[in-house]
Amino acid sequence: MIAGMQKLGYDVIGYDYRSHADFMNELLEIVEKRKPRYVFTLKGEKLPPRLMADFKQKGCTTILWLTTSMMQDWMLPFAKANDFVVTNTEDTGIFFAKNGVKNVKWIPQGFDSEFFGITGKETDKKGAPYAEAAMIGSMGYPIYKKRCELVALLRKNSVDVKWWGPRLARQWRNIPYFRSGVHRAWAGKEVYMRDFADVVRNVKIFIGQDADIPISGRYLSNRIFAVTGCGGFYLGRKTPGIEAAFEIGKEVEVFESNEELLEKVKFYLENDGRRECIASAGQQKVLTQYTYKQQVEKIFAWIKENHQE
Repeated sequence: MIAGMQKLGYDVIGYDYRSHADFMNELLEIVEKRKPRYVFTLKGEKLPPRLMADFKQKGCTTILWLTTSMMQDWMLPFAKANDFVVTNTEDTGIFFAKNGVKNVKWIPQGFDSEFFGITGKETDKKGAPYAEAAMIGSMGYPIYKKRCELVALLRKNSVDVKWWGPRLARQWRNIPYFRSGVHRAWAGKEVYMRDFADVVRNVKIFIGQDADIPISGRYLSNRIFAVTGCGGFYLGRKTPGIEAAFEIGKEVEVFESNEELLEKVKFYLENDGRRECIASAGQQKVLTQYTYKQQVEKIFAWIKENHQE
């Protein structure tokens, strides 16, 4: 995200408040010395609302970008303390607006090609695919049960499926998933950045399943941008947010039931050309319309428009 701001010509001071014990005084000192026009917070779970008030007294415009779909008690008071709030979950934005947050807008996250080592011209597939279908991320209780269920379903139907991420926790609530062999599909490690891109590019189908959190409005996990941006074929559970950004069947694919998932996995495993065409179109969409530079540009355009009013 910082790189996206810099590409727009902003001079950016990065600061990780999670790794500093005296973050309040250090942030106030930075603001006092550098006098930034904007203070842009990504999440902000440790920052007190009064700190935003101090920034505003020093002439800063405060911006909060919440990129999680799980509501927590600290979020509403902190959102109210900011001048502008951006969320990638439309439900959260509606809740904020109904509870006194004045300037709130739904803008999903984006893709940073440099983070994943992607140029858009890759030809580095390594022969035999790592798997026919794959998932990346946490599995099991408390909020990733559906991912386990999908892995078990694909295994039961003789699909070569693997998943990369933290080891499935050995707790009694995960016993059904051990019994169904989910742990046997584990690839043995977590993957990030270039390793993430390597996996995505060398499996045939990436199965998209977000956390088990009820969402009714538009929502886009950053995972869909990461997979498509890296050139992977994305087959994900249908949400309103997907249709807002991608053409279904042309840039990504979706499923709404286990039966539809199995049908589409079978179809796209048998139709390499169609699958690769969709993956290429999805990557082109992300690299041309959903980079972090473009998403940050949308945020600042909205803020400047509000300032003019």
